[in-house]
Amino acid sequence: MVTILIFIAVLVVLIVGHEFGHFIAAKLSKMRVLEFGVGFPPKVFGKKVGDTEYTLNWIPFGGFVRIFGEDPKDVEDPSAFPNKPAILQAIVLFAGPFANVVLAFVLTFGALLIGAPSLIDEESIATSRDVQIVIGEVLPESPAETAGLLAGDRIVSISEGGEVKSANSPSMISNVIAQSEEPLNITVVRDNEEAVFMVTPTQGIVSSDTEQLAIGISMALIGTVSLPVHEAALTALVNTYKNFIFIGTALITLLSDAFTLSADLSHLAGPIGIATLAGDAASFGFGALLTFSALLSINLAIINLLPFPALDGGRLLFLAIEVVTRRRIPLQVAQTLNVLGFAFLILLMLAVSVQDVFRLVG
Repeated sequence: MVTILIFIAVLVVLIVGHEFGHFIAAKLSKMRVLEFGVGFPPKVFGKKVGDTEYTLNWIPFGGFVRIFGEDPKDVEDPSAFPNKPAILQAIVLFAGPFANVVLAFVLTFGALLIGAPSLIDEESIATSRDVQIVIGEVLPESPAETAGLLAGDRIVSISEGGEVKSANSPSMISNVIAQSEEPLNITVVRDNEEAVFMVTPTQGIVSSDTEQLAIGISMALIGTVSLPVHEAALTALVNTYKNFIFIGTALITLLSDAFTLSADLSHLAGPIGIATLAGDAASFGFGALLTFSALLSINLAIINLLPFPALDGGRLLFLAIEVVTRRRIPLQVAQTLNVLGFAFLILLMLAVSVQDVFRLVG
């Protein structure tokens, strides 16, 4: 239940932020905004200010902006959205995805200010909070795999013959393992529960020193690091840019592979998968949830820029065709394509959600 509430909260913030971008651009372009809604009807209450009614609605999955001229009966009015200059229409359409990128920057900035879990080195332990030693990789057929250790396990303590050894860093743990010929009890946290695994170090695992005792794991230090305002702002700007390029490139690769029927869709996540990931992020703290939300916001921006009906990118494509051909696409044609595009996206979301369910139960 908590995971669902977290997911809904994240979704509302990202979608309302997206629609707020359209709203501000429309207002600055002197367009009539009939309604700015948080959630979807039926309406809980609303208040009209000027030409715009601001509403709060019962269905909490996002928000919307209703601009005058989107209804076919208003299309003949000179002030209707389709009759505005093409550049103003383009600005309003582009403003939604742009708002998501700005929101991603703000969320990343907030995460860096309050602190979010990140990889650190041993020299940074003293200046970091909530430092954890996490297993990064477990070698196949190693003592660690045989014992049942998994990547992602957080090492809490290590003991030999009832004596608890110092385990404050990966290097300390490696030293304990390298000096022990007896079975070790390694206590880890997995899924918020402690578990103890008995592992016996063996030789021949470390390729550079076949006589060194090891159990076949790599370890990473994760700590919560806060940055001062100026560093947080610059780092957030750089991270937002890098994440936009990375996610955009990955999506383009996925789409190109899909056209050649070679795409790996097994890692796609629908609403159920994203809700699970949001819950996992929240378990690492508010900073981690902000970082996850920032990545999701960038995803939302890039997906909306795709030239596909029902998305902002599709409407921008229609607008570009009208500018080039100097002929307006019939409103009925555009609306039909948008409905078909929306139906396809819903079917795709349902298919991915089924995959999410199988992944969870499997």
